[in-house]
Amino acid sequence: MKVSLKDIAQALNLSKATISWILSGQGEAKGFSEATIKRVKEYADSVNYRPNQVARSLSLGTSNTLGLIIPFIGDTFYAQLAQAVETEAACNNYALFVCSSEGDGDKEYKLIQMLKSKQVDGIIVAPTKVSRKGIDLLTKDSLPFVLVDRYYPNVPTNYVIVNNSQSCYDLVYHIGKKGAKNIALLTTDVHLYVMKQRIEGYRKALRDLNLSNDLSLEVFVDRQNYKMDIVDKLDYLFSELPNVDGFFFSTHYLALEAIRYFIERNIDYKTKFQMGCFHETTSLDILAPRMSISRMPIHEMGVESVKILLESIQDKEADYKAVVLDNELLPSGYSKDP
Repeated sequence: MKVSLKDIAQALNLSKATISWILSGQGEAKGFSEATIKRVKEYADSVNYRPNQVARSLSLGTSNTLGLIIPFIGDTFYAQLAQAVETEAACNNYALFVCSSEGDGDKEYKLIQMLKSKQVDGIIVAPTKVSRKGIDLLTKDSLPFVLVDRYYPNVPTNYVIVNNSQSCYDLVYHIGKKGAKNIALLTTDVHLYVMKQRIEGYRKALRDLNLSNDLSLEVFVDRQNYKMDIVDKLDYLFSELPNVDGFFFSTHYLALEAIRYFIERNIDYKTKFQMGCFHETTSLDILAPRMSISRMPIHEMGVESVKILLESIQDKEADYKAVVLDNELLPSGYSKDP
C-alpha cells in the first residue's frame, strides 16, 4: 500500500505541511529542528515513502526533467549524443526523457506536445526539418529549448552545431592532396541546412584544388531507402565515370553502405580510392582503417546543449546562444600512418 504525506503526518503527530517542507529539502530553511528533520526522514525511509512527482512539480514549478528528441534512436551518432546529454543532465540532477521522431515532422510535433504535458523543464531537439510546426510551437511557447546538430539559420533560437562547411572543406581538400583527382560526393537529406553546408564545403575544396566539379560526381541518396538506393546510384556512377578515384561521404552510414557495395562487387576499395567520411560509425575502423575522418565532438555537443538549456531554464529572458564547435580531422583515419 502506497504511503502518503498524510499517513506520515498522522503517524508522527505532525502537520502535513511540516512533512512536506522537510521531505522537499526545505526543513532547515523553515526553522525545523535537526531532531525533527531526522525523525521525519528516517520514518519516511522506513515506510518506503515515494513522493508524487506530478504534485511536487506543480507545487515547486519545476520537475527536474528534460526532454530530448532525436531523429533516429538506432543511429550510432544519435545514440551517443543521447548518452552524452543524459550523463550531463544527471550530473545536474535532471532526469531525461529520450524520444525518436523517426524523421517525421508530425511525430516530432506530437512528441513536443507530449513532453510539454509531462511538464519537462526544457527540451533539446535535433529537428527533422521536414516540418517546422514543432519548432514553431516551441518558439511561441515559454518552454526553454535548444536545437542540436541541426538548426534553422533564420530562426532565432539556442543551438549547438558543428562547423559543417569548414570541416568538410578540410576533409575533401586533404583527400585531394593525397592524390585523388575525381572525388565523388555521396550525400542525403539535402533538405537539411547542415547537409547543404557540407556540400558547399565539398564544392569549395574542389575549386581550390582545381579539380573536376562535374555534377555527375554528386550522388544524392534517398534517406528512406538508402540501403537499396545507394546500390543503383553507385552502379550508375561507375558506368558514367569509371575513373572515380575518391569518395567523400557526407554522413557515416553512407560510408558503411558504400563499403558493403564495394565488397559485394569485389572492388578493392582500400587501394583504389582515397576516402573521407564526415564522422564515423561502428566497424569503420576495421573495414577502412585508412579512411580520413572528420570526427564530431559528440560529448561536447551534449554538454553544451544541456548547459545552455539549464541557463535558459534559470533565466527565461536570457539571450539566445549559438555554439559552433569544430570537428577533429583524422587525416589517416584509424591507422598509425603519418
